[in-house]
Amino acid sequence: MTDTSRLPWWQALWKYSLFEAADSAWSLIVVSTYFGTFLQVGLNRSGSEFGWAITVASAVIALASPLLGAAADERGRRQPYLRLCVAGVVCFTAALSFVGSAWSAIACFMLAYISANAAFTFFTAMLPAVSNERNVSGIVSMTVGIGYVGGLVCITALSLLAPRDIDAARVFLPMAVIYLAFAYPAMFASPDLPQRAVKSPGLGAAYRRIAETFGEARKHRHAFRFLIGDFLYENAVASVITVMGLYARNVMGFSASELKGVFGPAIIVAALSAWGIFGPLTRKIGPKRATLIVLAIWLALFCAALAVRPGTSFSLGPVVVSTKLLFTFAVAPLAGLGLAGVWTTSRVLLTALTPVEKSGEFWGLYNLSGRTASILGDATWSVILTVLGEGLFGYQIAILVLGLYVLLGAAFIAALPDVRPSPGNFAGPSNSLSPSRQVAINSRS
Repeated sequence: MTDTSRLPWWQALWKYSLFEAADSAWSLIVVSTYFGTFLQVGLNRSGSEFGWAITVASAVIALASPLLGAAADERGRRQPYLRLCVAGVVCFTAALSFVGSAWSAIACFMLAYISANAAFTFFTAMLPAVSNERNVSGIVSMTVGIGYVGGLVCITALSLLAPRDIDAARVFLPMAVIYLAFAYPAMFASPDLPQRAVKSPGLGAAYRRIAETFGEARKHRHAFRFLIGDFLYENAVASVITVMGLYARNVMGFSASELKGVFGPAIIVAALSAWGIFGPLTRKIGPKRATLIVLAIWLALFCAALAVRPGTSFSLGPVVVSTKLLFTFAVAPLAGLGLAGVWTTSRVLLTALTPVEKSGEFWGLYNLSGRTASILGDATWSVILTVLGEGLFGYQIAILVLGLYVLLGAAFIAALPDVRPSPGNFAGPSNSLSPSRQVAINSRS
């Protein structure tokens, strides 16, 4: 088994971390920016229909994630599943450039969304094979930062292909090609867990195994408590990724081509903070305390979003700071800071709570938590906008509800022990401790 602690950092970067650039760029380009624009401007559909499409797709992912994780644990290797999912992302994203009806566009988007999230399940489940207790925080923070750099490069380049909102469909085919290029090394060159000579579990057997995992909640109680807290605050996190583009266009008055100016500062802050703040912070104070700091940043973000509304401005001598400038340089960077923080700290926290032999299953449950949160979170703002309309008041109520989810999630995270990653959380000869013993050794409270 390859030990990434002996690899030059640049090998870990391109063999594993580069995949995050594919995932982040796809989410930013397709989900946050251009598919909603394509649906509203190109196909004359409402923004709430976009929300319902994500909600349904997230329900499929929520049901499939534990099955996918259990299947990977049975076979050991994650890369064969990753390749299949990447193929789905590439094919269905490219198809969006050629569809002519709203229903076919929504179908292709949902299939691409499902494939992208399934691919991310297997990618994150490879973490125990590419890191150890000494370098996991560095690997995760580098990976998250590379993801945001990839997103910034892609939105800067692809926005040139769609200077008007009506041109949004032009970005999907090149995005599919870019996704494949960034994902390719992880599919073939990245370290992976060893192959196991076992039969693939059937549908019933895989879900019985998941049921057994839930039945062992007493043994893995800290990991399950984390998953509950993660589910609650990810109702807000997952929603911000999808609703931010709609809010910027429908309320703040940005066009799709202008969103690169909004997302640019947010992405730069996210990348720099992933590398320079949250990685070192997580190593210094532990992933639990770092996660709680990140959740406080999310609450600050929602307060800023409520304060900056159309018509808000102030003067600095002869200079008038407009609503768009306030949103771009006050609200958006907080979103970048919060996103980088939550992905960096929560992955390290779950790694510290999870024995390596259950990593695929727990990462499947982690993605189940995130996808289920996306169902509830996206359904929350979709219902609110459907009932109250897509104006300022509707978005304000949605933001208040998302803030409540963050507060509830923080309460569960605060109840966790102060765990740190240790050898038993990673692939290798030192992973023989039982899960309960591992948590006891890791715990510092």
